[in-house]
Amino acid sequence: MIGSCTVGMLKKDKTLNDFNESYSINNSKSEIFEFENDTLKQYVELYSRNEREISFLLVSRNKITMQEARLAGIAKNKGGDAELDEDADGYAYVVTEYIYDNECWLAFRLDNDTNTRIRVNEADCAMSTDSTPFYSIALLVKKGFGVGL
Repeated sequence: MIGSCTVGMLKKDKTLNDFNESYSINNSKSEIFEFENDTLKQYVELYSRNEREISFLLVSRNKITMQEARLAGIAKNKGGDAELDEDADGYAYVVTEYIYDNECWLAFRLDNDTNTRIRVNEADCAMSTDSTPFYSIALLVKKGFGVGL
């Protein structure tokens, strides 16, 4: 299976604390990136399959409605010239971009320098909703690293 997606409501017995433990690529070498605000928690787990591909698990959960959208698949390195993103303070950094183009189009833009930040861009994705978007609201930061990198 190249990709899979689930959208729906959480069971009442599931809490936000179960968020990370509920999903996993099941690889000890995977990296986890997170963003959280008052209404949304986003989670991306990445595993480098080889130099050109990553396996991913993307989860977006609305903390108010308890709705959630999940997508898993394999994204491929875009290649070509280096690309730049900006952090919240306006500082540019070089990214490697991986593209997923199956059920929807996603771009995973991983920070080259420290591998501690990622931004997800989304287009043509009926699986995510306004309350559970797949695109990054802000930078997702590698678990164990602080904000403001």
